[in-house]
Amino acid sequence: MDAGRDATLRAALIALAAVALATGCLDETRYFGPGENDEGVWAMAIDETTPAFFESEDGSLYLIEQRVEFDFREPTDDELMEMSTVGDLAVPYATLPFVRRGDIEIQIDYTIANLGDSSVVAGIRVNGINEFHEYEPGVQVIDEEVVVEFSGWEHSVRLGPGERETGTIREEEIDEVAVDLATVVNGAPNANQIVYFLNQSANDRRSQMFIPDLIPALTGVRVGLQSDANDVPLVLEFSVRVRDTRRVLVQGADDPWPLPAPTIVSPTSLAPPPMM
Repeated sequence: MDAGRDATLRAALIALAAVALATGCLDETRYFGPGENDEGVWAMAIDETTPAFFESEDGSLYLIEQRVEFDFREPTDDELMEMSTVGDLAVPYATLPFVRRGDIEIQIDYTIANLGDSSVVAGIRVNGINEFHEYEPGVQVIDEEVVVEFSGWEHSVRLGPGERETGTIREEEIDEVAVDLATVVNGAPNANQIVYFLNQSANDRRSQMFIPDLIPALTGVRVGLQSDANDVPLVLEFSVRVRDTRRVLVQGADDPWPLPAPTIVSPTSLAPPPMM
């Protein structure tokens, strides 16, 4: 390699390293736990004292949930001005969100354990919260059949006595939850079809026409533990990691920016009214 090409290559590598270093410095990873300083791991349990979330002749459903909300800094004057300018964007909001898709990336690590002496089917559910809406699926009875509405992300597993499962809900999976939440409030006619975790909005023609031009990031998540029995004790432990790519999380001892309470939405509330 001649000296000129060698010098050019070294300069290019130095430039790439500088960019990588600068990008890495912008990313801040933080855990949001139940402790005073966001320390610790969230834990919840279903046991014989847990009341039924839904009861029918065919059985009962047990569900407990934990909301985890993130603290954000106050927007600058320029950011506030940008939020007030909707322009020609097709969005289902009166203003633009402060925290937008890609500003933060969320990962959830979990362990679910069967502490009983018999097998049980356990479920983990995750639903999204953004600046405007919070998704809250429930249960419907359709033609005398009990139908549990889909969550933004869900996973079921049969655990034998003493068994446990450990897993990770990856950033791209939580990103899909954010996209789905924005899509269902933007006029999509079938919310359950949109949020079903095997349907990826970017590849689903039924979803694409309803995806807003600008998608809010999630400002929180609601994590649930589900079971069809409460006589088999179940424990779910999870941690929530947030990677801050735009420095929008509150810093140090600063007070967080108070977000308005989101509007609760569900497949039932989003369904068109019945024909008269």
